[in-house]
Amino acid sequence: MTEQPIDAKRLASVARCFDASGRLQRWPSKRSDQLLVLAVVWSYLPDDVQMSEPEVSSMLRDWHDYEDYALLRRELCDLNMLRRTPNGRVYRKVSGELPAEAKALVERFTPTAAP
Repeated sequence: MTEQPIDAKRLASVARCFDASGRLQRWPSKRSDQLLVLAVVWSYLPDDVQMSEPEVSSMLRDWHDYEDYALLRRELCDLNMLRRTPNGRVYRKVSGELPAEAKALVERFTPTAAP
């Protein structure tokens, strides 16, 4: 299956949901944009690490300013990007490939090395 080409206009629109450092400032209204935002947030989570709910919540709080880390955590779980044990004590990021648009968005927030 081939990746769809990156829509620069959509990427610019979704990028406005973040500040220059990649902190989420607002939740987009369009579901497709929300999914892109969630992919970026998912990419910030550590791989192969067991985390408690307070640890996950703390990380999510550190990455956004609009004060609904529970929404982000719930959405990540509902989309199977983050799994938790039945008792909710242990969370783990689900491995996967970051979509091309999300990669391009993350690259906007990654500082480039000086020459």
